[in-house]
Amino acid sequence: MTDVPVSLLDAEYAPTDATTSFVLEGPAPVAVLKRGALLTVVVSLLSFAGAWSSPVANAAISSHAAHANGCATHAGTYPGSKSTDCVALSNNTVFVDDTVVSAKWSLTADIFGFTNLCAAVTIRNQNKSKYFFNDINMTLRPPMGSVTVLNFTAKHALEDGFIAPGAVARGNICFDYFGRAGQYVAMYSPRARSAIRGIWLVNVA
Repeated sequence: MTDVPVSLLDAEYAPTDATTSFVLEGPAPVAVLKRGALLTVVVSLLSFAGAWSSPVANAAISSHAAHANGCATHAGTYPGSKSTDCVALSNNTVFVDDTVVSAKWSLTADIFGFTNLCAAVTIRNQNKSKYFFNDINMTLRPPMGSVTVLNFTAKHALEDGFIAPGAVARGNICFDYFGRAGQYVAMYSPRARSAIRGIWLVNVA
């Protein structure tokens, strides 16, 4: 299979009342190599991400999810689902914390030849003040196993920073992929202590 390259395209922001279903094809499990060192980093960062939040960010944003306008209304259930989740619309976007977040998913190979599950992310700030974002707020729940964090192999990485009102931040994020088929649940939690999450359901065949 030829890997689909990550693209950095603007999302279409017209809401639709449908859940996005991403279907990707991955390599055979024997073709995927396990990276023990990166898993160690993953465990460390899980603890760090849960404990850290920016006081500047907390002051800069308002927290609510406009489910009627920016989230799928018939998402169904998935592992770890919450009533406050905002599941992506059919145009790959969620509306959380007065921002429109788009994530377009693909399987890609990094410079070491490992296959990763990556997303091209766009965040549009619709707040009246500047908005702080951080790519470690993106996590991934595989079909089996624990929630994982970024592996920091993405080219043109999203990283972190501030977005002016009306402005857009773009970048890529990547997670380890070990050849397991099934539904992956990608989660975006703008703030560590907030119940609001953006959700993308990514099916890998």
